Formats: sequence, C-alpha cells, structure tokens
Amino acid sequence: MSRQRGFTLMELMVVLIVAGIVLTFALPAFSGYRNDLKLRQARQQLLEDIRLARQEAVTRRAPVFIQFGGGTTTTGITSYQIHVDTNGNSLSDAGERRMIRTLPSSTSLSSALVPNDTLAFDVSGILWPGAGGGTLILRNARDRRDTLVVSTAGIVYKP
Repeated sequence: MSRQRGFTLMELMVVLIVAGIVLTFALPAFSGYRNDLKLRQARQQLLEDIRLARQEAVTRRAPVFIQFGGGTTTTGITSYQIHVDTNGNSLSDAGERRMIRTLPSSTSLSSALVPNDTLAFDVSGILWPGAGGGTLILRNARDRRDTLVVSTAGIVYKP
C-alpha cells in the first residue's frame, strides 16, 4: 500500500470555510477596536498638549494660546494650534513658537469652552481672567465619545 501525503480537497475546503466564518466576525470587531485606540490616542495627545501649553506659559513667562478650529467652528474640529506669545500682543507674529497639531484620522473634537474656541494660559499657568475653562469632547467614527475638562485654574483632567 502507498501512503498518501497532504490534504484532500474536502479537508482544504472545510478549513477555508471555517477561516472565512472566523474572519467575517473578527474583522468588524478589529475595526472597532482600532477606532477606539485612535480615540484614546487623540485624548492622550490633547491632554499632553494642554499640559505642555500650561508648562510653557510658566517656563517662558509668556502667554500661551491653544486655538481649536481656527476660530470659525466649535464642532468637527480635526486640528488645533498652540501659540507661545512672547511679545504679549495676542497675535501670531513671525519668530514666535507656533505648533499645529492634527488629531488621528477618524477622530474629531467639539469645544465647549469660555471663550468658545480658545484656551489662554497666563504666565502663572492659569487661564486668563474671564476664561472659564470648559469641556472638550472627542469623537471617533463609531460615535464613541471621550471628554476632557479644563478648570479655570488651567488643570485638565478626564472626569
């Protein structure tokens, strides 16, 4: 008798069908997991940038502004700007440090701040007089949300 090596066509078909069924359920779950990771990454990036801006204001003894959405909108924001105002005129002049940050793909930000689109830190690291802080709400493609709160003292935290 001769021994056969390898798989029969029927065994191969069964393995392919089982693999197809597993992939049918695994791919959507993995996509959702990836979107949730992007939301966490966006939250961490924003948290670190706000803390950095506060620290820069104290270290450089200059006001630091974080402007969300370019001053025109408070929802669906995908980027923001950090500006160290070394001459104190509240304008972004040549030679002043300016950073533009973009949120990870499929994430956006809604701003509920006072004033509505800007965080302004003074040289002591607290928000400017008249600024009340507020909330920043991050969303991903699956409409999951994550919230950060900025207090009037300039402290940012996750509630």
